[in-house]
Amino acid sequence: MNKRWCAQKNQSPGGPQQDRQLSTDGCLSGAARRGCYTLGRKYAGVASGLRRRFLEIRTRQRDWPTVTAMQVDEFIRQPSKQSFTDCRKSAERVNAWPGVREGLLEYLETGKRPWKKPEWSLPETGLGEPEANPHERFPRVARLIDIAILEKQPDKVLHWYDRLSLERSAWQHAVDADRIATAVKTFAPERAVVIWKNRAESLIAQVNPSAYQEAAVYLRKAGQVMTSLKTQAEWDRYLQELRRTHARKIRLIEVLDGLEGKPILKKRR
Repeated sequence: MNKRWCAQKNQSPGGPQQDRQLSTDGCLSGAARRGCYTLGRKYAGVASGLRRRFLEIRTRQRDWPTVTAMQVDEFIRQPSKQSFTDCRKSAERVNAWPGVREGLLEYLETGKRPWKKPEWSLPETGLGEPEANPHERFPRVARLIDIAILEKQPDKVLHWYDRLSLERSAWQHAVDADRIATAVKTFAPERAVVIWKNRAESLIAQVNPSAYQEAAVYLRKAGQVMTSLKTQAEWDRYLQELRRTHARKIRLIEVLDGLEGKPILKKRR
């Protein structure tokens, strides 16, 4: 595209220098849109770079509705805490966050794209529809847990964690049990204790000295919560049962002994 034509179409009161920037941005944004649309999945890395360039241009132009729409597009392509946060920051500039947030969460739950909603108010990006991944399954529970933790909604954290556990999904291994227990320990301390105990027991079952060390970390956290709940006697019984069950695992017993001075365990005599 001819830059002179772009300049004539984008004359601004900021003078020739600003006109040149506008013309360059206009040409580049048009090229970026066409490139993103035509490259598609075959050259995903190149298309991603063009989308970033287009986003930079729209950000420089302070075109916040389009910036927000592009951030939503990126979230659909790559859902994460970071892309969710990016959407929030730009959507708040145009007072659109409640609707955008609802659309993002609905996508993670059902796979329905936000811009398919009749009430969607953001402009089209011109980038083309993100291609669906045939391997994606909804709801995207691991991502929903991440966002519930980010938004400090422990009830939602437990809701989706329980859903994951019931389905015995392969995604269970992608979820950090420690993060979940930490997120819910004030809201549901007993559940946090169970999560930490289960994690510790799964590590103990590996029969590996380094796994025992990691298990002790979770046992200590569980014990601290149990002590705060004034259930130390129950916790002591649990530890005694661990010792009886794994009496032959000398390295594990040594690790438990190493917790001397912690509220979860008294040193053996």
